[in-house]
Amino acid sequence: MPLISKTTFLEFLMCPKNIWLKLHRPELASQFALSAFELQLAEQGNEVEEYARKLFPEGVLVTKTRDEAVQETEQLITLKTPAIFQATIVVDGFIAKNDALVYDEKNACWDLYEIKGTNSIKEEGKLRDHIDDLTFQASVLKRANVKTGKFFILHLNKEYVRIGDLDIEELFAIEDMTEKVVARLPQVEEQMGAAKYHLTQEDEPMKGCDCIYAGRSAHCSTFKHSNPQVPEYSIHDLARIGSSKKKLATLVEREVFSLDDVPADVDLSDIQLNQLLVYRNQKPIIDLDAIRTEIEALIFPLYFLDYETFAPAIPMFNGFSPYKRIPFQFSLHILDTPDGELRHVEYLHEERSDPSEKVAQMLVEHIMPKGSVISWNKSFEQGVNRELGLRQPESRIALERMNEQMYDLRDVFQKQYYVHPDFRGKTSIKKVLPALVEGVRHADLDISEGGAASDAWWQMISPTATATERTKIAKGLRTYCELDTYAMCQIWKHLRDLAF
Repeated sequence: MPLISKTTFLEFLMCPKNIWLKLHRPELASQFALSAFELQLAEQGNEVEEYARKLFPEGVLVTKTRDEAVQETEQLITLKTPAIFQATIVVDGFIAKNDALVYDEKNACWDLYEIKGTNSIKEEGKLRDHIDDLTFQASVLKRANVKTGKFFILHLNKEYVRIGDLDIEELFAIEDMTEKVVARLPQVEEQMGAAKYHLTQEDEPMKGCDCIYAGRSAHCSTFKHSNPQVPEYSIHDLARIGSSKKKLATLVEREVFSLDDVPADVDLSDIQLNQLLVYRNQKPIIDLDAIRTEIEALIFPLYFLDYETFAPAIPMFNGFSPYKRIPFQFSLHILDTPDGELRHVEYLHEERSDPSEKVAQMLVEHIMPKGSVISWNKSFEQGVNRELGLRQPESRIALERMNEQMYDLRDVFQKQYYVHPDFRGKTSIKKVLPALVEGVRHADLDISEGGAASDAWWQMISPTATATERTKIAKGLRTYCELDTYAMCQIWKHLRDLAF
């Protein structure tokens, strides 16, 4: 049985059976694979940790592995090293690799710092609760008889704005979590005992997992294995069912999983009822009058706009804060008249520098004061425009004007004017497009979703990328972003042809 790490423990809290399978059923390994976007986030987390260590200039990094890492840590503790990074403690079947153990000479004890690549602290039962994280490590240190003092979470400061070289002191915020850790310790130690018992069992737990009481997006990676009675499209896919825990629990306890079996006495929302109705009838719901009203309100020219952004934890350029979006690409399809020729304008920033000025200039050049700017989930594009305006004050008024011109094409579907069985309760463009327009699909592309696009740009501007790799990535990014705005235009045309 492998040692129980902090990560293993936190995964146990989320889904005990899933982590048991991860440890005991290696043949299911492919189901635990991280996406390119998740790998990028992990890489950024490592980068945050490296910068945070600069706050403790006398610190020493434990570089050895396994038993040797434990021995190296013991030696550094004995020497009262000012700060130990990745201090490795093994005791009672648990292992903790502490981000930073800092020696307090005055009180002759060790303060624990957990480094988080987030802008705030997650607690009170949220996924990946930072207090649980810190308390697990505190327990391991206590079991190993390491005298501890205070417990801190060190996270990114969302108020920090980079000007010139990075100011490490300002980049991070440090919060004392000692009282919360001490209060949480009895609960966490009880959970650690449960995890140890559960994960050392040789036989697979027979029952399904508790993810069956959560919506589809919150399911563990082995949900299908643990709950074979649940069909691929089920009650868990009903719109916002994850926010209706009592309603979902009622269905689960009645062993109702198929949408065909949902009884009439279940109190579903109008959106959920529509989803169920189109599924059972296999016919869409279309409100032509409402769609006509939406389409008639649009003013030509129509500007179909889509951004791709990268949000690094560590600000790369002046004027950026942690996780502020870098708009490295946009696609703009322009339709001057209802039956006019569709024009395309695009920009992809291929250098490791701030693209804000060029992006703002091109948008101001091509999007005129008259016309409707059409996006999908407009709050995203509007947010990018506002941030652009702060960094490019000469373009701010024009960017604010574009926001006032903006129309969210997704509204037609969110307002339930068009509900198709193939949407499966979703209104993302990747669900709507193939249901309405034949022969155009994101799934056919090398880059098929925003997270992958962000990761691809990061790889493209890497100093280690070859010219061939950059060319290939740039082509994929252009194709992907262009498809989003082309798709919006085709969806608009489909709606127009239906309504008129």
